[in-house]
Amino acid sequence: MTKESKRRLLIEIFMSFFKVGLFTFGGGFAMIPLIEKEMIDKKAWVEEEEIIDIFALSQSVPGSIAINSSTSIGYKIAGTYGAVVATIGVVLPSFMIITIIAAFLSNFQDNAIVQAAFMGVRSAVVGLVLMAAIKIGKTSIKDALAALITILTVILILAINLNVIFAIIGGGLVGWIVGYIIPLKKKEKSHKEGHKDGLS
Repeated sequence: MTKESKRRLLIEIFMSFFKVGLFTFGGGFAMIPLIEKEMIDKKAWVEEEEIIDIFALSQSVPGSIAINSSTSIGYKIAGTYGAVVATIGVVLPSFMIITIIAAFLSNFQDNAIVQAAFMGVRSAVVGLVLMAAIKIGKTSIKDALAALITILTVILILAINLNVIFAIIGGGLVGWIVGYIIPLKKKEKSHKEGHKDGLS
């Protein structure tokens, strides 16, 4: 890749993530549908299953899922520079807007029109988050085990207010044990039994 083409790619990455940051309200989870649409449908920079893994990893580490995801995707596309421009792109609109709002909010925060608008925005954000959950669920929940882990996680969070970190670690451990350790043990047992049969 030439310097000129890499520069164009970095500008394209920045503009894509700037657009995501500019037109998304409601925080990190509300950004997920826009990130998916931009990265998968429009740019084809990542695959659908791959972006689900990125979201899962981004949620498992400290920080906003939107910023972590943007950094990961930017790095995948164009290395360290891609990670930097993607992160700046997704953060910059929020920084600019919140600075302007903070400067003038005290003048109109009690305005009935503004309060009504915020109520509508909050409702729309719930829809965006729900849509993201459904779309991720369709890609991630592929068998009975995944469905069981999802249901148990929801129940535990609602019933005992389980910490999200413990939920993620627990899900990872169950997946690791059932998907890797148990099949490995079965394979070793089968190999030993086959070896004994060969000797007899």
